[in-house]
Amino acid sequence: MEKAETKRYAVLAFGGQGNRFGWVKPKQFYPIKNDKTILEYIVEKFISFDLFDKIILLSPENYIDETKRIISGISDFSRNSITILPGGDTRQHSIWNAISFLKDFAYDEDIVLIHDGARPLITEDIILRNLEECRKFGAVVTAISATDTVSYSENGEFIDEIIPRSKIYLHQTPQTFKFGIIRKSMEEHLNMLHSFSDDASMVLDSGYSVKYVNGSRANIKITTMEDIEIAKKLIEKSEETKY
Repeated sequence: MEKAETKRYAVLAFGGQGNRFGWVKPKQFYPIKNDKTILEYIVEKFISFDLFDKIILLSPENYIDETKRIISGISDFSRNSITILPGGDTRQHSIWNAISFLKDFAYDEDIVLIHDGARPLITEDIILRNLEECRKFGAVVTAISATDTVSYSENGEFIDEIIPRSKIYLHQTPQTFKFGIIRKSMEEHLNMLHSFSDDASMVLDSGYSVKYVNGSRANIKITTMEDIEIAKKLIEKSEETKY
């Protein structure tokens, strides 16, 4: 389907249980700033950007009620602009739930920005570049270049090859696609969604070109408790620079 005016949709993936995080609940419910949870912090940030026609939150099914309760307390919350959906068995199955929901009203030229809920340091600048490059190229991935020496090993014990780091890029999110591209790519791989580590790798496997968008080393992914302290310091530093 095509139309003249494109819409923009943000998919925020909070669907995992966060077992590696080592807390009693999934990491999105952990307070990161002034008792504000990671969930609140990211959703408030996306609302403040005012760039999307709809924001879709993916939550573990057994935490949907708690997610709704927290989100309903956000001052700029609008039931018409935010939809909460259950996550799936894997990250890609969670994303498929969002794409399936969008199939009822999204057009092929609409833009879908997918972001990990565990990356609270995302900036408006990175999102704007994702949206602009996606409009031109159809599929983009936020990435940073490798700074350490990178090697390849078949057995995990001895180096087989040193790979030039100038050719190595580390994927982050957001990863952004025209709706027709991400929908067709996921439909082609429905029986093997679990085998892909991110959205860009699946889109690439479907034969589409994927353009890089420069990310940021501050755009960290919170995986462990140690990452929380790093994120807090980065948040404090980013807010100091505003004044």
